[in-house]
Amino acid sequence: MKKRAITPLISIVSLAFLISSLLAVQDVYAQQKFRWKLQGPFPSGMVIFYGAKEFAKKVNEASGGRLDIKAFPGGAIVPALKEFDAVNKGTIDAHFSGSHYHTSQVGLAGDLFNLYPGGPNPQEFAVWCYEGGGLKLWQEMYDRHNYNVVALGPMGYSSAELFGWFKKPIKDLSDFKGMKFRTAGIWGEILSELGAAVVQTPGGEIFESMKRGVLDAFEYGTPGTDYSSGFHQLGAYTVGPGIHAPMSAYELLVNKKSWEKLPPDLQAVVRTAAEATSLRMLCYIDYEDLLAMDKLKAYGTKFYKLPEALQKQVVKKANELYDRKAKEDPFFAKVLKSQREFLKKYRAYKDFTQPNPDLMTVE
Repeated sequence: MKKRAITPLISIVSLAFLISSLLAVQDVYAQQKFRWKLQGPFPSGMVIFYGAKEFAKKVNEASGGRLDIKAFPGGAIVPALKEFDAVNKGTIDAHFSGSHYHTSQVGLAGDLFNLYPGGPNPQEFAVWCYEGGGLKLWQEMYDRHNYNVVALGPMGYSSAELFGWFKKPIKDLSDFKGMKFRTAGIWGEILSELGAAVVQTPGGEIFESMKRGVLDAFEYGTPGTDYSSGFHQLGAYTVGPGIHAPMSAYELLVNKKSWEKLPPDLQAVVRTAAEATSLRMLCYIDYEDLLAMDKLKAYGTKFYKLPEALQKQVVKKANELYDRKAKEDPFFAKVLKSQREFLKKYRAYKDFTQPNPDLMTVE
């Protein structure tokens, strides 16, 4: 009888001990504080850096200060555009950048997770990422090279860039022949094939290069970014739409060890803050671009819109290049196929259900 009475008592004591132990662990987690260093390649005064500051603010507030993230501009900790290496090594905990900046390390697929000619817009890209398998492919891009990073997907967007600033309007692809044009990446490769002399000029040197005739044309950013850079003072034509860059997506990349140290609730805070910042940044930059367009018009800027036929030519040339690249790079082909299949269905659905906004705009 005594044995039977003692056994339940031991079980109760053991259960109580287990519960108290779990509560103690939770209490340790609740009291433990983490500090992260996040860097982007952008200057602190650039409109894009808003995303880094907004994300850090949201995480700090939502975590009650348990995860304190400091956002640093390019060059503050490591040289600008070296953030990817720094995250991989653990020099910084996270970066807010574009995957197209490190295609030399991850392959040309890095361009497909940011901006490329004829690619998706922010809404299309977001749906593909969160619901169409994009996030899984994003992580695979890094895992296949054994990088020590966690890809948490987009942490910010901007809409289409301006097609560029030109000394004279572009009416045909042949107009690019011999043109000294500032750009890079896939778009630069396409223009090189068209006979342009592609120049990779740093952003801070564009104005003077254009003024001195070192450049005939260039592309840089959205209207807000370009206006704040003073490009309207050059007297050049501003050309749209940005068929070469329908959007920009800025990734949140975290060092794997830094990520694994966080308890599940703080990991959830980081994910949620990144998603919220993506929308908030898109709204912020879109509104800044809207205001910039008014300022450009008031200044007397010359606007020129690309003929639709020319836009189709750009997309055609781009897809010819992608098809060639896909034959050389199986992973690029895998991501490209996923995006193309999704966009074909998604755009057909939107074309049927979404009214044309021009029909609903009051004159």
